[in-house]
Amino acid sequence: MLHTHIGMLVFFIQLFCYAQISSANNTIITKEKQGTGAQQDQQPNFIISLPYVTTTEVLQRINDARSALYKRKASLSKAEKKMSFNTKDSAISLILPGGLLYAAIIKLRHIDTKKRLNSVTQQLTDLNQDLIAFRETSINNTLIATLH
Repeated sequence: MLHTHIGMLVFFIQLFCYAQISSANNTIITKEKQGTGAQQDQQPNFIISLPYVTTTEVLQRINDARSALYKRKASLSKAEKKMSFNTKDSAISLILPGGLLYAAIIKLRHIDTKKRLNSVTQQLTDLNQDLIAFRETSINNTLIATLH
């Protein structure tokens, strides 16, 4: 009986060691793969050439994100109105056994939808403020570039 326990202990220790060695080998390989691509792009003085993106491309992406957020906000506001606790839900919670549990689930779903709606609204507000700041900066940069 004792030999069985010792054998199992040795087996698990070996398994653990193999897993550690395998994990160490994988991290070394992945570091080499990641490191070669980054080192080829970098210059010795750490200056990296970033891809050129036009102002219109940035504005297009911002507008795409805004339209997606507006669609999400519209669908969440419809869902929030639909999931609100109404008289039908209160009647079900009073009549059926387990009605309080039903009412709690309905209320939690409504609260969750409302939180998601508030989050999307906040994201839209932040994005609109960022868009205004970006337009001001791009206009100022255009004026500076034309004056130079």
